[in-house]
Amino acid sequence: MDSLGHAWQSIVIRDATCETDGKLLELCSRCGQMKQTATPKGEHQYKTYPVAATCMNPGYTVRECSVCGDRHIEDITSVLPHNYESHVIAATCEGGGKTIHRCDGCGSSFVTDYTDSLGHSWDKGTLVTNATCTGEGVMEYRCTRCGYHRIEGNEAAGHVPGNDATCTQPQLCTKCGAVLKNVLGHDYKSEVTAPTCTEMGYTTNTCARCGDTTKTDYTEPAGHKPGDWIIDKEPTTDSEGSKHKECTVCGEKLEAQPIEKIYNSATTDSKGEAIVGGYLVTVTDTDTKNPVANAAVALHKDNSISIRLPNSRLLDYADQTTVTVQLVKDKSAVPDMSIAVTDKNDNYASGKTDKAGQITVPTGSGKTNEDGKVTTGYEDADGDRWTLTVKVIRTDTKRPISGSAVSIGKTGNITVKLPDGTDLDAKHQVTVIVTDHKKAPQQGKNVTVKGDLGQSAVGKTDKNGELTVPEVEQTERHGVYIVGYTDGTFGPSRSMTRAEAAAIFARLLAEKNGDTISTAANTKFADIPAHAWYSGYVKYLSNNGITYGKSKTIFAPNDAITRAEFTTMAVRFFDVYGSGDAEIMEQFSGFNDVSSGYWAAEYIKYAALHGWINGYGDGSFHADREINRAEVITIVNRLLGREADEDYIADNLRKLNTFPDVSRKHWAYYAVMEAANAHTAILGDSESWSK
Repeated sequence: MDSLGHAWQSIVIRDATCETDGKLLELCSRCGQMKQTATPKGEHQYKTYPVAATCMNPGYTVRECSVCGDRHIEDITSVLPHNYESHVIAATCEGGGKTIHRCDGCGSSFVTDYTDSLGHSWDKGTLVTNATCTGEGVMEYRCTRCGYHRIEGNEAAGHVPGNDATCTQPQLCTKCGAVLKNVLGHDYKSEVTAPTCTEMGYTTNTCARCGDTTKTDYTEPAGHKPGDWIIDKEPTTDSEGSKHKECTVCGEKLEAQPIEKIYNSATTDSKGEAIVGGYLVTVTDTDTKNPVANAAVALHKDNSISIRLPNSRLLDYADQTTVTVQLVKDKSAVPDMSIAVTDKNDNYASGKTDKAGQITVPTGSGKTNEDGKVTTGYEDADGDRWTLTVKVIRTDTKRPISGSAVSIGKTGNITVKLPDGTDLDAKHQVTVIVTDHKKAPQQGKNVTVKGDLGQSAVGKTDKNGELTVPEVEQTERHGVYIVGYTDGTFGPSRSMTRAEAAAIFARLLAEKNGDTISTAANTKFADIPAHAWYSGYVKYLSNNGITYGKSKTIFAPNDAITRAEFTTMAVRFFDVYGSGDAEIMEQFSGFNDVSSGYWAAEYIKYAALHGWINGYGDGSFHADREINRAEVITIVNRLLGREADEDYIADNLRKLNTFPDVSRKHWAYYAVMEAANAHTAILGDSESWSK
């Protein structure tokens, strides 16, 4: 059998090019035999194309084989020269001019002939907005070449001040009417005119700047205070005398009376005897029987006898005087004769002689004379004897009430029975004045005054020995001067700002004066905006000379007020308020941390002397420590003499303002209730609230 022969398959190892033979690898698919054969190289097939010369590059001819890419450059020509054309750009308002030289062939360029910008050619401008006192005006300017426009502002013209600010008028700009300087407010200086007997008292507030005056705090006339009788003319046996009373305050002559002429008068001798008319009058010491010499004895036309004891002797229940009257002709006793005895202190006792022609004075009862006086006495349980002179007068007119029957019981209680026809009611009060025979006021004496219609009033004499009956209920309105916070609490331990303190005192003073406080006001303090809630309060106090600042222009309304600052404000408030509790507490001896040179030392001393403030147990005051709200209302209540009615509060708690953080056990509970609840206070030994 013949051989099959190789079945060759060709694999290209390298393609033939124009310059290199190619290679084939032949592989028998049956036996795997290999052999390498060559493929003949080809020939270049060149193509030529020219590249023209430019301004930037030379020209040349390119010969390139289309088969293998072999490339040759030949026939090189020189670079062509630039062909520049000039383009002139004119100058504008904001840009300069120039000439641009640009080659039309390659586009390269260069610049020459620079010129400056022309600048804008502005017109005269158009007014957009006029300038005001505080705002700029606006002008618009436009360039006549390019149309560009710009805006310029004209300076504000500035205010043209008008008349200076006064107490009631601000300084205004005459051009725009703006307020340049706020109203100054009155700077009142107060001068108190005390009431006279017939004219009301008042306080004149004169503004130191403008002279404006107002009158406030009117007080009722004091009323005349009659003195003792003044003898104008002594009576004689031939003519009447005269006497009058003057007011001890103003000296006005109040009333005059004649003094009956003396029918007979004499002075007791060393035996105590004097003869007047047909009567022998003997004056002796009741206990010792010793004669009383130099007593003036007068017989009057109504056949009564008056005796003026010598200056060395007073009407005295512990040392009584006996007067004996006898007929001269037979020394027989003269009964039922009216005898009146007085002394240098105007003590007075009277009565009628008994069957023995005698009268002993003073006794335990008697009737008031024309001066409303009578001198009586009593003996206490220890056997001590006391002498009292009782004077009964009309409260409003100070006129004496004569003919009042006065008696003193064994315990010293005094009973006054008014004469028939004498009214005793709220519109017709009676004042009883009790002294000893040496004119010393007697405090704490029980007195009962009875009228002719069964009326009766009782009471005790005060430190001046006086009692006025019937007692008329005196009331005053106590408004709320402090409130709690929006969450319902009071904050007793929280500090208080200076603005809050000013609000308290302003509310109190305005309520008393019947004033309304503006809700917004301009003040002299730069840090108080007119719309601030407290501006009206500060302005009101400033007008009354109470407020003071950290400086002339700084009030610091939101600063916590210190104990010294609040005390100072309280004292200045009291000077203007003019009423309240000013009883001196003499035990004050000073605080060990307040020196005499401290700025508020005098205010602190004044408040402590009046019992408004207290220090701490170690004798200190801590003047610069912040004061808390509980301490504030305690001081204000003391200053005003206000105190809570504990019984009323207990019975009406649901009707009152209360605070969850001030319980009944809190030390300032009742002080807070007094300050935070409006009520009508009935004044007396202690305050009670009207039901």
